[in-house]
Amino acid sequence: MVEQKGYSTMMSLLAVTLGAVIALTATLLAEIIRTRREHTLVLSRLRYNTYLDFMAAAVRANDALHAISTDDQDRTAEVATAMRESGLYRARELLLVTGSSEMVFAAESAFRALLEVRDAVARGLPLNWPDYRPATDGMAQDVWRLRQAARREFDGSPLDLDRLAAVQTPHIAERLRRDSQD
Repeated sequence: MVEQKGYSTMMSLLAVTLGAVIALTATLLAEIIRTRREHTLVLSRLRYNTYLDFMAAAVRANDALHAISTDDQDRTAEVATAMRESGLYRARELLLVTGSSEMVFAAESAFRALLEVRDAVARGLPLNWPDYRPATDGMAQDVWRLRQAARREFDGSPLDLDRLAAVQTPHIAERLRRDSQD
């Protein structure tokens, strides 16, 4: 009887211990899953903001370079300042660290195309310079590919550039005429 009671006590202790191990394991697994989900969400938000920051910085740099290109003075210092103030270099570094491979390569291609425009403007080449147009066209294509890569990354469907270009909007004269008639 004493032996039976000892066996029963041991089984009870074993059952309690096993239950505690199962509960602890389930809690740890739930925490691991929650942490991974949270990490994925934080990384997704970080990437989203980084991609938008890079694209906005590229637009700022491009706009500044175009504004500088109309100036007849020495542009080297202005170009360097415009590129630095655009935030493009910082945005690129963030993207290199946090971006997916597809986004990094698309962004790097757009970045290098913008550097070609930067160098052309710094050399004082006018907008009608024969090699300037291909540089800006190449940059536009690279930026478009960058946008498409970002859309794919965030589960958006790629856009058809031809369809987008075909969107009809009234010419400003038509809009003004219509507004004056109302």
